[in-house]
Amino acid sequence: MLASINYLGDTMLNIPLRNTLHALSFVILIGFTVGLTTEPLSAQRPLVAGPNAGVSTGHPLTSAAALETLLQGGNAFDAGVTALLVGGVVEQDLYGLGGEALILVYPELERKVTSIVGQGWAPRGATIEWYRERNKDLNGAGLDPAVIPGALHGALTVLERWGTMSFEQVSTRAIAYAEHGFPMRSLTARAIEGNLDFVQAWPDNRRYWLKSDGSVYEAGETIKLPTLANTLKKMVEAERKAASAGRVQGIAAARDRFYKGDIAEQMVAFLRAHDAPFDLSDFAEYSAKIEEPTQTNYRGYTVYKQGFGSQGPVLLQTLNILENFDLQAMGHNSPDYVHTIIEAMKLTYADRDTYYADPEFVDIPAEGLLSKAYAKTRAAEIDPALASLSFKAGDPLPYDPTVTEWPYWVANIEDARSLSDASGSFVPSAGGLKDTTHIAIIDQSGNVFDSTPSGGWIRGAVILGQTGIGLSTRGEQFWLDPKRANHIRPRARPRYTLTPSIVLHDGKPFMAIGTPGGDNQDQTILQTFLNIVEFRSAWYPNPHEAIAWPRVRTQHLHGSFWPHAAGFTQMDMESNISSDVAAELRKRGHHVNEVPPLGVSGCATVVMLDGTTGNRLAAADPRRDCYAIAY
Repeated sequence: MLASINYLGDTMLNIPLRNTLHALSFVILIGFTVGLTTEPLSAQRPLVAGPNAGVSTGHPLTSAAALETLLQGGNAFDAGVTALLVGGVVEQDLYGLGGEALILVYPELERKVTSIVGQGWAPRGATIEWYRERNKDLNGAGLDPAVIPGALHGALTVLERWGTMSFEQVSTRAIAYAEHGFPMRSLTARAIEGNLDFVQAWPDNRRYWLKSDGSVYEAGETIKLPTLANTLKKMVEAERKAASAGRVQGIAAARDRFYKGDIAEQMVAFLRAHDAPFDLSDFAEYSAKIEEPTQTNYRGYTVYKQGFGSQGPVLLQTLNILENFDLQAMGHNSPDYVHTIIEAMKLTYADRDTYYADPEFVDIPAEGLLSKAYAKTRAAEIDPALASLSFKAGDPLPYDPTVTEWPYWVANIEDARSLSDASGSFVPSAGGLKDTTHIAIIDQSGNVFDSTPSGGWIRGAVILGQTGIGLSTRGEQFWLDPKRANHIRPRARPRYTLTPSIVLHDGKPFMAIGTPGGDNQDQTILQTFLNIVEFRSAWYPNPHEAIAWPRVRTQHLHGSFWPHAAGFTQMDMESNISSDVAAELRKRGHHVNEVPPLGVSGCATVVMLDGTTGNRLAAADPRRDCYAIAY
């Protein structure tokens, strides 16, 4: 028998369609039904497809704004920057404009994937000694773990290089929502209420997030953010003054006003007044990086990720390991399938916690870590009948011609049970659970924009005076231990959990995918990717099906967020996977925590190019109110 949970999300769309565009039809996803049974699990979300474009983001207003930009003639990159700006207004439980964004782009004319690294760096004054002398740590709230905002620099880098519109055009909707208000969704309302002590402790946070009488906004009430609107309008003003020099120069002027002009001066004045180790040069000298992505080939699919300054290569390493197993023959979410995936992820996370760090400061054995030969040696460590209790990194150096020694800590725990939260209540962050959003867009020309923005949250971000900017606390992903490769250094970027993904097949765009979820991000992406490419006949043509299928999650890692707690030996499994599977996994030594259906965190958003029909497909995870649109 099929039981079901029905949910209808609040649909908040405000798209003033131009007269010339009114004839275009589009599909808006507004609800889902999920069956509580064993595999396959039906998503009951309709097929969202169209010949022109697909959009999937973490909020209906964000998706609608991206669509509006596309309908106005913008490309995927214009729409992506629009979404980043709108998300930074209406999704601040997940992401604010003082946060960061990792971005992958596929411009059809270039026929290649490029990485834009909008990771904020630590200020010049942020040394281990500075924290020790002041008896401070990197607890994820306040100014101690703060880093430079990277998202805006990354977004405007994309706009000037691959976009066609001005900053004013792509920021119009974000400014309108900030200035005139938008309906607060329940997730945001809960984030404010759940962090009320922090909000009330900082006067500017209190004025920003609470009503004039100090009360909280209820879900559905309209909230206005005039200080944030004013900051964005200042950037538009700078662009207008430089407009005669051209579009690119105008965008640069808008960015410079934020990072080098009076907006930066206001932010730095606030930081200095609160004894944070920032100066104006930390903002003025910052820039997003444009670089080659990392990649691997999995059974004919080329998967692209950010570099080793993120956890992105976790997915690549894991796919390299899993290529040594016949996953289809095991059967989807069978005991063998789940066991193999979990054990592979354990190995990869041990490598991540050991070797991944800012490559500007650390010589990372990248070639070795991504070597197929190295992956084969790691695959051989998986016992098909027994869950590993260890947490040990491999040795990629013999497979890397450029790195001959590793001077930092190496994961080498034989039996991790005593180091874990055995209760199953592992929480990876002392500053409260954080979250993230994701944006995936493919346009009519085949351009692809894929970004995972995060940081600047309600949970922990201090609003910098009258700028309306809540500063990212991503510095909590550093260590204050010099033996760790990922320790804090002046102008270093912490190893981010953010991990967008673009997949090509036969040299053409196949999929863009990403998700919130902190350390769990690449686990969500891995399982969704495998669902799509290994079990196509079970979901095609509706990728919502593949996203909704039940998931598992290993906690066998050091949490990326301060204080880097570990959930060693623990795994979570959504309870609509057969209880027989759970029983068999326990026999193999897994500590299985059964969670409710849709209970494993994440909100995968996906766009695809259907090679059979040429249609653009879009899908959004039923685990949260993500929204997909196509036209």
